[in-house]
Amino acid sequence: MIVLLVLGIVVLALVLLSLVRVGVWAEWAQKTFTLKLLAGPVKITLFPRKAKQPKKPKPVKAKKAGSKKKPKSAGEIIELVKQLLPVVTDAAGRLRRKIRIDQFYLDLTVASADPAKAAVNYGRLNGAIGMFWPLVEQNFKVKQWRIRTGVDFVTQRPTLYFRAAATLTIGQILALGVRVALKVLPILSKPKSGSNSRQQTQKEAV
Repeated sequence: MIVLLVLGIVVLALVLLSLVRVGVWAEWAQKTFTLKLLAGPVKITLFPRKAKQPKKPKPVKAKKAGSKKKPKSAGEIIELVKQLLPVVTDAAGRLRRKIRIDQFYLDLTVASADPAKAAVNYGRLNGAIGMFWPLVEQNFKVKQWRIRTGVDFVTQRPTLYFRAAATLTIGQILALGVRVALKVLPILSKPKSGSNSRQQTQKEAV
């Protein structure tokens, strides 16, 4: 009975952990960029970083001479990329469908002392947003969003405020990672064609 209770608690904890959302939060305000890592309600600042005290240099240890692996040739690298490209493309498409945009706030003000130039730039800006935003809504789940544009005929410099947060669950990351690993590992574990041909020639010679 105790074993079943412990297993039930472990399974429940794993299920709750898989539902935790992780992602990134970014903001540009007053010429300052801030980037944070999201893990549930916790926010960890990635940029700007706090200045760290300089560490004492560690003594450099002499490396032991060992057998070095022969670097892959250009042909082997190209062949590996060709095999991995469909897997990467499929993973990118699945990842795109799983990402949720929790926040997207954008405030843009076009500024110019020339009214004609300001009006033209304002029209171009709204046209670009009209083309860009429908693509975002088609490819991602958007929870909260706000886009505001304006024009200023007095100041010379445009203003920009941007804040966005994108997340996905730990369970979705693990499921995608397992799916990619099951496809990538067989490709990486394949023997080289060159080694196979050498083994065959050795057998024929014997």
